[in-house]
Amino acid sequence: MPSTYLALGDSMSIDDYTGVEGGGAVNQFFRMLGPGWVLDDRTFDGCQMGGMPTDGHGELITLTIGGNDLLWNQEQYLSEGIDSFAAEHRALLDAIRRANPEALLIVGDIYRPQWPLSDAQLAGLAAANAAIHANVEAVAARLAPIHDTFLGHESTHLCLDIEPTLAGAAAIAGLFRAEYDRWRQ
Repeated sequence: MPSTYLALGDSMSIDDYTGVEGGGAVNQFFRMLGPGWVLDDRTFDGCQMGGMPTDGHGELITLTIGGNDLLWNQEQYLSEGIDSFAAEHRALLDAIRRANPEALLIVGDIYRPQWPLSDAQLAGLAAANAAIHANVEAVAARLAPIHDTFLGHESTHLCLDIEPTLAGAAAIAGLFRAEYDRWRQ
């Protein structure tokens, strides 16, 4: 019986901006898994934490989420702090973990867009990523450090200032693969 790879998340994971059918991080990683796997791809453009489906099941789960939440709720997070973001992210991870207690869960953090960020925005992104890192540890998941991997490579890894290119998707898929390989050892 095949194992299920459940992909959850936003445009960091999809094919749409890569210019290649099957070029998104999820599809690239799925091909790396080889035979014996089926893909349940629930990623979509514009996904936010509140709209994430949490009823899926898999032996392997990847999650890229939070960037749209930060963009669309920026004023709230800049004025109130990142606590509500952190709590919503933790609740999402808890729900995924409850539904999949034995699964390998790989969670990506959030890269910088290509446009300049203010000091307050940079601090907010750093705080959001720190919360993601803490939440990943709290639910016994694995971190895909997308932010650090993209830093300094935005011109090749991003298009439209904020969407992953084929090279960016390959970098994310490589992070997923590295965590999967470490887990298997």
